[in-house]
Amino acid sequence: MPAKKKKAALPAIETLEQFHATVDQIAQLEVSLRGAAAIRDAAIQKVQEQYDGPIEDKKARMKSLVDLAGTYAKAHRDTVFGAKLRSAATALANFGLRSGNDALKPLNNKWTWGKILDALKPTGKFIRTVEEIDKDALHGAKLSDAELAAIGMRVDRVERFYVEAKSSDATRISTELEPTA
Repeated sequence: MPAKKKKAALPAIETLEQFHATVDQIAQLEVSLRGAAAIRDAAIQKVQEQYDGPIEDKKARMKSLVDLAGTYAKAHRDTVFGAKLRSAATALANFGLRSGNDALKPLNNKWTWGKILDALKPTGKFIRTVEEIDKDALHGAKLSDAELAAIGMRVDRVERFYVEAKSSDATRISTELEPTA
């Protein structure tokens, strides 16, 4: 990744003509950027197409072999790891069994999360209640500024200047990459 360049101080825009020239320059840079990104993306795509197949084949083969070895290791735990160990090594690899995170699940098909909730309600324990502001409903209600202020809120709307290159004029703008110094 190239080193960050220091931002050069630009002269102030003093006339409408300078403003229009600056906006046109932004549009030219945007189209040039799109062209450069398209060239880069095409090169990346070509490399990915070249290597994705073999990489996916290797991943699938590795997964199959890990599953096969894991099945053997679980079935022959004492032989593979010894009496109390959960890992071991060969000349080329370390291997072992890892415990995942504990997760609560319904006991069997007879139990659902709804039934579990009903079973917990009489105890008054282990049930969560979440209260939060429904911002979407408030926004949709179109309350006045005074009504919003009364409940401690305001609408914040930020204007941001933008420049978009016109796609119809993009062909007349150079997409050549300029060498970096």
